[in-house]
Amino acid sequence: MRLILVFIALSLLMAWAGATPPGDAPGAYTTLVVGLLLLSGYAAGHVLSRLRLPRITGYLCVGMLAGPYLLGFLTDEAVSQLGFLNELAVTFIALAAGGELRVADLKDRMRVILLTILSLTAIVFTIITLFVWSMRSLLPFTSDFSSLQVLAVGMLFGVLAVARSPSSAIAIINETRALGPFTETALGVTVVMDVFVIVLFAAAISFCEVMMSPAAALDLGFVVALSIEVLLGIGAGVVIGLALGFYIDRVRANLPLLLLGTALLVTSISHGFAGYLKEVHNLAIRPEPLLICVTAGFTVQNVSRQGSRFIEAIESVGLPVYVLFFTLAGAGLNLEALMQTWTIAVLLVGVRAGAIYLGAYIGGRLGGAPPRFNRIAGMAYLTQAGVSLGLALEVTRRFPGWGDAFVTVIVAVIAVNQMIGPIAMKQALTRAGETREA
Repeated sequence: MRLILVFIALSLLMAWAGATPPGDAPGAYTTLVVGLLLLSGYAAGHVLSRLRLPRITGYLCVGMLAGPYLLGFLTDEAVSQLGFLNELAVTFIALAAGGELRVADLKDRMRVILLTILSLTAIVFTIITLFVWSMRSLLPFTSDFSSLQVLAVGMLFGVLAVARSPSSAIAIINETRALGPFTETALGVTVVMDVFVIVLFAAAISFCEVMMSPAAALDLGFVVALSIEVLLGIGAGVVIGLALGFYIDRVRANLPLLLLGTALLVTSISHGFAGYLKEVHNLAIRPEPLLICVTAGFTVQNVSRQGSRFIEAIESVGLPVYVLFFTLAGAGLNLEALMQTWTIAVLLVGVRAGAIYLGAYIGGRLGGAPPRFNRIAGMAYLTQAGVSLGLALEVTRRFPGWGDAFVTVIVAVIAVNQMIGPIAMKQALTRAGETREA
């Protein structure tokens, strides 16, 4: 009850602050924003945990409440100004994701992980593509498209429907202290699939360009650039992981601070390197910070002998990072887009969920997973966030005529999946008997 009263008081304070101009001290206002988000997010997460719901659902709800569509405490400009915190959190969570992948634990489940990825990708991509093609009447921007052009647009929807949210998965696993074969399989599928989706998206968007403009040629340059980005990301991640392992072994001091600094540095250097290549050499190559950090965490865990210390340091500073990341994610959810496209968005969410359940069940069965895991596996793969939105923005850049309408639908779908996904995943981990609660 006390935390509920504290949350109400903090909400009133955010409402008051949202109605009050920041004045001539933007730095102080930013500090106030971060402080209130941390306190209110923690309170809401704790209250929901008493109701057996994921804490990150509370963080997301606080973000939506504080965002531009409700209390107005976090304006679009404020969310943009705090973008560096969001990038820091994403790369830090990616470090944690890599650190949770242990080859010794995964080698016995490699077959089920690979077959689940293949099954999910094939089934979700095919079903969503055909669904969009058959329900084109609900997408006004496709009214002048030919059947093949609508099919190409459906393929883009299909690829984005395959994408997962490693950040949400890691947050739920850390919150519930889940450990076991089902958890390791779900984490392995989620992390690996995001890399696979980027490659699949490159092929789909090139095909779409050919369909929209028959005179266009298949953009192999985009595929080559993506391949170089992946190789650079993996190489940089291995180097950083080896350096972190050496530091933990020889120095050990201030490790949590070092990991936060590493996450921020990776993002800054990646942006700077991409800007240099674009301005000086006219090359559109940007090493992906998420891939770099996932590889670095994986290297520390599996190449060095410091994996346990690495995970302890991650967990020691994880709570404020998760609170800030998911509250800002909640504030960034476009509720207006959801209201405008709720019919097609809800249908896509439902069809996607059904396809995921089918794909996860078939993949698990082919891979030899226990039947009780196969029946609940689909619940672990509903979350959706960063990668989907980033790729959707690439559609806007390539197709300015109808890209904005496309992104509006995708954002609405992500908003729904980001709310129901964490709840479903926590239930799956609990029913698998691998959480601390279970």
